[in-house]
Amino acid sequence: MCLLRSSRTACLVSALFLPLSTAQAVTIYSYVDDRGNPVYTDSPETIPEKYRARVKTHEQPGPKPPGVMESVQQTVNDQVNRFGFTKPSFTLRLEGLNDGQARILTYAGGAAVVLLLMMYLSKSQLVRMLGFCLLIVIGIGTPVLMYVSDGGPMDVLKQKATAAGQAQQDRLQQVPR
Repeated sequence: MCLLRSSRTACLVSALFLPLSTAQAVTIYSYVDDRGNPVYTDSPETIPEKYRARVKTHEQPGPKPPGVMESVQQTVNDQVNRFGFTKPSFTLRLEGLNDGQARILTYAGGAAVVLLLMMYLSKSQLVRMLGFCLLIVIGIGTPVLMYVSDGGPMDVLKQKATAAGQAQQDRLQQVPR
């Protein structure tokens, strides 16, 4: 049993840190040619010799790796399949929620129902208190997870901030020097 627990822990830890190790930045090189036009390239070999002293480098984020939620979900699915169980695929669909948020809400609701049943049917005061504490954790954690999920409000704010920063950079590029 200990070996099984440690392999689950290792899978979970690797799933959490895998996305951090797969992200790679891309270096973009830029310079201004004789006509005053900005030139961008990702290959420094293509920069003419006379412009190499004026080259600026810009680090751009690479392709987006799978999120932590997707990695953990894939690990859970692999473990469930390995033991021969089938996971129900019921998900609440509510207007205004993306797929990730709908899954979070569905699982949190299911867990809350199970905890409420456990609290109602249990005769042990300790089990009831544990269920109550876990309900509080679900009540706090679910909105936080929905806020930070892909396509959630935090993701939308990041996209708006990136767009505003890009617009500012574009305006700065248009200013004559």
